Amino acid sequence: MKDKKRRIIKEAKNIFRKKGYLLTSVADIVEASEISKGTFYNYFTSKEELAIVIFKQEYSVLYQKLDREMGDQTRELKDNFATCVELLINFHMKNAEILNITFSQAMIDDDFNQFLTGVRLRSLEWIKNQILLVYGEDTRPYVNDLTMLITGMMFMFVFASSKTEEKDRRIQDVVWYVLNRMDAIVWDLKKTGDILITEDDVACFIPNHLDIKKRRMVELRKTIDTLLNKIEMQEVAESDKWQYKESLNALLSEINNRETPRDFMIQGALLYLKQQAPKALDREIQVLEAQINSLL
Repeated sequence: MKDKKRRIIKEAKNIFRKKGYLLTSVADIVEASEISKGTFYNYFTSKEELAIVIFKQEYSVLYQKLDREMGDQTRELKDNFATCVELLINFHMKNAEILNITFSQAMIDDDFNQFLTGVRLRSLEWIKNQILLVYGEDTRPYVNDLTMLITGMMFMFVFASSKTEEKDRRIQDVVWYVLNRMDAIVWDLKKTGDILITEDDVACFIPNHLDIKKRRMVELRKTIDTLLNKIEMQEVAESDKWQYKESLNALLSEINNRETPRDFMIQGALLYLKQQAPKALDREIQVLEAQINSLL
């Protein structure tokens, strides 16, 4: 079963890159994966949920690399940052569709929109923290401006160069062009004291992701309470009921009490419920899985 899920994810990535996310249908993914639509919906409730899983995987690997590079103590911080800028540009060059969707405001699915908001927030916060690290705490009054400027320079290069033949050769030039411009801008802002983007401005265009998470946790608890009540009504052995309830409590505890929930624990508990729980609970378990994926 895991092989089928991996195949769906792999084929969906390929189609998203070739055809574009918006033009890709579930039927396209099903055909490329050589499965039935029913099998697809055993693993994912929608194309949006599948895209969220893919984006999470891609960004998880990216941020592991970025944090590793910034933590390299054998080089100067500025050189570490240069390597990270190159990683970011390369990542979005190879995953142009992810960049297009990430900065889109046109997604219909509300959960997908909220997920994309979280992606944008994490990206900007990571860049902001590195700017403070590289250029010093005295840049804090200007850090929002600096974050928008460096992000704009990087991503406009990606958008403008995605179709050109020489994009790989030019990346090194772009990295140091961007950082040299940043040096000049930092010096100028410290001299003039000009501030364009305030914290209030940032709060207006990036909703508070913690509020989103709180609302999702409320919905998750409601779903778990519904499942616990339905489990009590099932005509199964008391020992089985206990196992189902323990799996649900373990899921809630893992998500609620850990800053970084362990994926293997969560997926193991979900797999147990999907395979072992009575069919009458299938719908609620699918809802539960979708809600958990939106939180991770």
